[in-house]
Amino acid sequence: MADHRELFEDVTEALARAGFDTAPGASPLSIGPHPEGVVVGWSPGEEPDGLPSGLARAAVTGAAALVLRERGLLVTETGEGDLLVRCAEPVTVPPEAEAEAAPEQWWG
Repeated sequence: MADHRELFEDVTEALARAGFDTAPGASPLSIGPHPEGVVVGWSPGEEPDGLPSGLARAAVTGAAALVLRERGLLVTETGEGDLLVRCAEPVTVPPEAEAEAAPEQWWG
C-alpha cells in the first residue's frame, strides 16, 4: 500500500478548518488509509430502524466532498458510500509558441 501520509494530513486539516470534527474517537467522521489515497466516511449512529439516515449521510458526505474539491483534491464515491480522496495530477501547460512578428509595413 502506498504511503499517503501527507494527503491524510491535508484532508484532515481541510475538513477541520471547515468545521468538521476530525478528532479520533467519538467523532462519527472517519479518515483512514486506502490503497489509492485516503477514505473519508461518516457513521452518525443508528436511527430507530437501525441505519443512519440516508439524507443526513448524503448531506455530510456532500459537504465534505465540496470542501475537499475546493482544496484541489480528486474526490470520488466508493461502493460503500464513503469518499475516496486522491491527489490531483499536476497540470502542465505547454509554453505557447512565440507569435511571429508581423513585418513592419511602410506606406509611402
